Amino acid sequence: MRKLVANFKGLNASRNRRFCDFTTREDGSLVIFSLFVFLMIIAISGMAVDLMRYENDRVGAQNTLDTAVIAAASLSQNTSTREEVEALVQDYFAKAGYDPNIVTVVPEIETPEGGTQPTLRSVRARVDFSMNTAFMNLLGVDELPGAVGGAAAEGQQLLEIVLVLDISGSMTEGSKLENVRTAAKDFVSTMIRNNGSERVLFSIVPYNHQVYMSPDLMNRLNIRDTLAIVDPEPTQDGAIRQYMSMNDETRCARFFDADFNTPRLTDGPELEPSSVFWPYNFEPHVQFEQPPANRAWCAAHYSPVLLYQSDETILHQHIDSLEGWGATSIDYGMNWAVGILEPGFRPVIDGMLADTRATPSLNLVPENASGHPVDFGTADVEKYIILMTDGANTQHLELKPEFQSGPSPVWYSQERADAADDYWAGFIVERGVGPASRRYYLPGNPSNTTNPFSFNLGNPFSNNEDQDMAESDLPADAEQWTYHRLYNRFTVSDAATYFFEGSGDQPAFNRHNDAFEDIGGFDTADANLVSVCNQAKENDRITVFTIAFEAPENGRTALQNCAIDPVTGQYTGKYFEANGSQVNQIYQLIASEISKLRLTQ
Repeated sequence: MRKLVANFKGLNASRNRRFCDFTTREDGSLVIFSLFVFLMIIAISGMAVDLMRYENDRVGAQNTLDTAVIAAASLSQNTSTREEVEALVQDYFAKAGYDPNIVTVVPEIETPEGGTQPTLRSVRARVDFSMNTAFMNLLGVDELPGAVGGAAAEGQQLLEIVLVLDISGSMTEGSKLENVRTAAKDFVSTMIRNNGSERVLFSIVPYNHQVYMSPDLMNRLNIRDTLAIVDPEPTQDGAIRQYMSMNDETRCARFFDADFNTPRLTDGPELEPSSVFWPYNFEPHVQFEQPPANRAWCAAHYSPVLLYQSDETILHQHIDSLEGWGATSIDYGMNWAVGILEPGFRPVIDGMLADTRATPSLNLVPENASGHPVDFGTADVEKYIILMTDGANTQHLELKPEFQSGPSPVWYSQERADAADDYWAGFIVERGVGPASRRYYLPGNPSNTTNPFSFNLGNPFSNNEDQDMAESDLPADAEQWTYHRLYNRFTVSDAATYFFEGSGDQPAFNRHNDAFEDIGGFDTADANLVSVCNQAKENDRITVFTIAFEAPENGRTALQNCAIDPVTGQYTGKYFEANGSQVNQIYQLIASEISKLRLTQ
C-alpha cells in the first residue's frame, strides 16, 4: 500500500513536473506566431487587392470625368443649354461603362445679353460611387464608398472691330488707296484666322467729307424729316404748297458740336440729315444735258457703312469697292465708329438680323451679330477702332438753312421744252425784282454763246423780250422745283450762274452763289475729333488705334491727340505712321497688339 501510494505520488509529481516543463518550454511558439502572421498576410493581401480595385475604379472615374468636363467646357461644342452640357458629360460615362446617373453636373454658360456666342463656359462635376469588397468583408467592411470631382472652363473674347477708312480725293494719288485696300483685307483675314469668324465682327466706315448710309441703315435711324406747309398759300397753279424737310436722295447725317460729346446714333435727339449738293461748277457748262452722275456732297453712290460682318468674302468685296474722292472729315468718321459700338445701336443690328432671317437673300448681318454691340464692360468682349487718314480735317460744308428745302424760284414746263424740242427751253425763273409783266425769266440753252449764261450783259433784264414772261403767261403745266430737286440736278455755282446771273436779279444771284457755308471744319473738326476720341476711351470702353498714312503735320497731330491715353498722356502702341506699302505692316502690328491685349486682360 505504501508502495502504491509512493508510486502515485511519484506519478503525480512527474506529471506536475511535465506540466511545468510544458508551460515553460518555447519550442512550439514559432508555429503559433507563424500561423498568426500567415493570417495577417492573408488579410493584408486581401485588403490590398480591394484597395487596388478601389483605386482602379477611382482613377477610371476621375479620368472619365476629366475628359468629359474638358470636352463639355469647350466653346467649340454644339451645346448651348445646360441640359445639353449635362447630357454630354453623362454620355462620356455611359460609353466608358459607368452608370451615367452617378455623375452630377453643374454647367455655367455666359453669353452676352441677346448674343448667340458664349464668352465663357465652365463645367463642374462630381461622381459618387461605391465598390463591393472581396476580402475586406471578412473584417466587416462590405463596401468602399468614394467620390471624385473636377472642373474645366474655357473663355474666349468676342471682338467688335471698326475700320475707319479715308476715301478722300487725296487717296487716289499714286497707289495709296490700293495699298490701304490690301492692308485692310490682310488685317481682316488675319483676325478671322486667329479668332474664328464666329468670334470677330467687323464694321467698315469709309469717309471723305461725309459718311454714307445704305437705305437699310438709314431707314432704321431716327432722322429728322418734317412736313412743312407754305404760308401764305401760293396762288399759281403748279406752285409748291407743302414739302418734306429731308431730301430723299441724301445718305448722310450732319453732326453738331454737342454730338461729339455724346456720340450716339440712337437713344438721343433726331439726327439732322445732310443736304445733297455740290458747291462748285462743272466744266464745260454745256454738259448740263446730264445731271451729275458721281459728284454730290451726300449722294448714294459712295461706299456706305458695312455693319457687323464676319464673312471674309463680303468684307473683302466691300473693301475692294472703295473709291476715293472729296474732302476730309476725320471727326465724322470717328463719330460714326463710336456710335456703331454704342450699346444703344443694338436695336439697329437686331432689326437687320430679323429681316435677314425673314429674307435670307438680304444678308444684312450674320447670325452671330445677334446681341451686338454688347454693353460696355461685358466680360470677354473687347471693342476696337482703327482710324486711318492720309490727310487732315478740311471744310465741312452744308447748304445754308434757306436753301436746304422748300420751294425754289425755278420752274419747269415740259410743254415748252417739247414745243422747242429743247430741254433747256422748259426752265422758267421767278425773279424777285421787276414789274409783273416781266416777273419770269427764261434762261434758254446754255450752249448758246449769246445767252447771258455765258456773259453778263450788264442790264437789269435781258434786252431780248423772248426771255421775259408775265405770271399770267405761265404754261398750265409749269411746276415749281424744290431746292432738293434743284441741287440734285445742278451744282450751287452753276445754278446761280445759269438761273440768276443773267436775270437781272443781282440779290438772287448773290444769295444763290453763296448758298453754302462751313459748319465746323479745320480747327473745329480737330477739337471735335479729340472730344469723340476721349468719349471712346473713357473707362477703357474702346481701344483706339490711329494710322497717319503719308499724312501732313496737322493730320498727324490730330491722330496723335486721338490716340493719346487720357491718364498717362502717352500714345505708345496706339499711334502709327506709315508710308507706301508699309501700311500693311502697321495693320499687322495692330493685329499682334490686339492678340497681346487679349492675353493680358
